[in-house]
Amino acid sequence: MSEKACIVGAGPSGAYLARLLSEEGTDVTVFEVNGRLASKPCGWGIPYSIDDFMKLPEETILEKIRGYEIFLENSLIHEYKGDVLGYIVDKELLLKQLLEGANVVHRGVDPRKLIDCRLVVDARGHTVYKGRKALALQAEARANIERDRIKVFFFLDLVGYGWVFPGRDGLIHIGAGGFADYDFLRDRVLFLARQIGAEIVSLRGSPIAAGGIRLPGNGGFAVGEAIGAVMPLTGEGIRPGFLSARALYDSLRNGKPYRKYLEEYGLIFNIDIQLRIIRYLENSSPAERRELYLSAPIEVLKRVTAANLTKLEVAGLLARYPGFFRKLVLKG
Repeated sequence: MSEKACIVGAGPSGAYLARLLSEEGTDVTVFEVNGRLASKPCGWGIPYSIDDFMKLPEETILEKIRGYEIFLENSLIHEYKGDVLGYIVDKELLLKQLLEGANVVHRGVDPRKLIDCRLVVDARGHTVYKGRKALALQAEARANIERDRIKVFFFLDLVGYGWVFPGRDGLIHIGAGGFADYDFLRDRVLFLARQIGAEIVSLRGSPIAAGGIRLPGNGGFAVGEAIGAVMPLTGEGIRPGFLSARALYDSLRNGKPYRKYLEEYGLIFNIDIQLRIIRYLENSSPAERRELYLSAPIEVLKRVTAANLTKLEVAGLLARYPGFFRKLVLKG
């Protein structure tokens, strides 16, 4: 391992890589341009598949999600309550804990100018990502909801979705994201707020990497959203960011190519599945989108959103639901 490492960006991928390196004795400095951690709008949701490779500190878990309601426009089409499906975390506290072994400097830097560091990793997020991007808007709001349940809203005129998640300090997160402009998504957020009788406290937005994995072509290192380690359909970024950090760490430790670990950990495969669904939605009429949402098997929805499918499991789902997957193959 490198004697001194510099990581530019203190989001999930940068913070987790800092923890992995510092635990092995590497001197790590993390540069973060924002004065506060977790400043980017985020639903703070992590699916249960995080348990496959990492145990979240219990004190960072705000809620254990045990149910969901899925709506198509105004109609409830799927509902579940039972086992733990995922977690809502205090993202700021989680990042602070991951960074405890590193020196954190709150200023922006150009990674190319960090010549004193043997290892330099770009974790600056969507600002340096070269692929396609979506847009997400999210409001913090006040409303009474079941805090162990999330709400997901599909719209026939949006390749994306809306959400209602529990938040911190009694607040909730209401958001809408996808391939649409600011005004369109703002109207959807306001619509969702009216639907649940919420009072909006603040509204913020951010682009999201949504074009798949793109590794640096200059021989440098990057992790997280900087390489597109985001699930492009669901917008999930915390767990994929952690996975990309783990992949780079293992590559540095073992000498195996970084991309091979990204493949081995299923990140590239699951991102590709979601990209195929996006292509289907973009090539479909509103009527075809409606049919897809209504016919999607619950088992498929759960595994796609958890984004931890293997090729063998996909083969099994194809055998059980050939008609559903035929639609995706023909248009996606």
